[in-house]
Amino acid sequence: MKILSAEQIKVCDAFTIKNEPIASIDLMERAATACIKHIVKNASIDSEFLIFCGKGNNGGDGLAIARFLIKRNYSVKVYVLNHAENGSEDFKINLERLKELKPEALFYIDKEEDLKPIEITSNTLVIDALFGTGLNKPLSGIVASLVNFINATKIFVISIDIPSGLYADKENVKDDVIVRSSVTLSFQFPKFSFFMPQNGIYFPEFEVLDIGLDKTFIHNIFTPHYYITKSDLQPLLKHRAKFSHKGNFGHALLVAGAYGKMGASVIAAKACLRSGAGMLTVQTPKKGIEILQSSIPEAMVNADSNEELISELPHMDKITAVGIGPGIGTEAVTESVIKKLLNYTLPMVFDADAINILANNKTWLSFLAPDTILTPHVKEFDRLTQKHINDFERLESAKQFAIKHRCILVLKSAYTQTVMPDGNVFFNSTGNAGLAKGGSGDTLTGIILGLLARGYTPPQAALIGVYIHGSAADSALKKIHIESLLATDVIAKLPKAFEKLYE
Repeated sequence: MKILSAEQIKVCDAFTIKNEPIASIDLMERAATACIKHIVKNASIDSEFLIFCGKGNNGGDGLAIARFLIKRNYSVKVYVLNHAENGSEDFKINLERLKELKPEALFYIDKEEDLKPIEITSNTLVIDALFGTGLNKPLSGIVASLVNFINATKIFVISIDIPSGLYADKENVKDDVIVRSSVTLSFQFPKFSFFMPQNGIYFPEFEVLDIGLDKTFIHNIFTPHYYITKSDLQPLLKHRAKFSHKGNFGHALLVAGAYGKMGASVIAAKACLRSGAGMLTVQTPKKGIEILQSSIPEAMVNADSNEELISELPHMDKITAVGIGPGIGTEAVTESVIKKLLNYTLPMVFDADAINILANNKTWLSFLAPDTILTPHVKEFDRLTQKHINDFERLESAKQFAIKHRCILVLKSAYTQTVMPDGNVFFNSTGNAGLAKGGSGDTLTGIILGLLARGYTPPQAALIGVYIHGSAADSALKKIHIESLLATDVIAKLPKAFEKLYE
């Protein structure tokens, strides 16, 4: 799914209106209709709706939604913010329609004193239809006061298209006043700002509503930003032939673990074999061999000559993909292994301490084979590059890094960002905060390694791996509370995640 800028969305709206053709007021009705079924999902029959509307088209959406709710016999009060002398044409049309239907439901806010009579009860639901994606300056005055009033209620807030006060494409500053929604109903596309961690407090969740914008226009317009869903990945999936054998699905090499950190190698190894690799060899310190062979008998183990660290590679002639990093440490003998690996052009995924070693030896980055996958978390990426002021700057830095080093950068976060060597960015749609725990990164490394060995290209393995990892974590929450989620719980749900993706 493409992520368009505010300006591109505006052009897409205009193209649809001209070429469907459809009147802009009717497109607004279509958008409001799409919102209603999601709004009533959060409502009971005795819910009382407070709808706050600006005078632009976002406010027009709110007025249309108000009419639909009134016709469904909900208690509705609409508060129009008099922040501008004139409203948009579609706002004016919907304002007149509401006056004809139920004029007593309409109120106006001109000054802060007008907020005092507004009553909030336990049954109240707020709909935020103040400002949409066209906002280009911070909220102030009575507008900011109203948003602060909404946030202070701490009740369920549904934002229409985008939380009011949040920019669609650029960074807000620290003191900007922004609605803290409970859910945001985004028209046709998610907004770029939704995927920046610093904005997470304004929309714990969002839903994308198809409002029928022109599909040909959407297909043809360029964007470097995408939101990855199940339907995007299904055309990439490989299927096992009836007469296939283990040799058809690759031989993975996992270089992982050190004394006291063998759990990382066990986790990554299990995830790798659960993700389709035909065979797996784990390079391990000599003291780790019993742990691995008792924990995961399906894997082959190559014991390093070093008792506690990894200091060498096995024979590489039959290896088809390499994963390195979980739990290996950053000692000099292990650094030498990374340096040796840079002589190979096999598909590889670098994680954890392998990335930290690269950060300590930045000149080695120029020797990465094209399409090598790196899976840093935010701090690891900053070590590779520099400290970043905000998430917008960090993502731009990630693009430049991937382009410069011809690598695939998997920058882990709530909507993990997979940055390709051409600078395109793919935001993931699965996963939850239960993954914020040790072992999750080792699991992801194993999954991606399994997919690489299985025969997926590095871009495919990165995208599918990130999606499957999050999907398995989501499936695990059906029986395990988010606080208690473990990496092993995620691995146990990998079969379910693959089943859902292949459906």
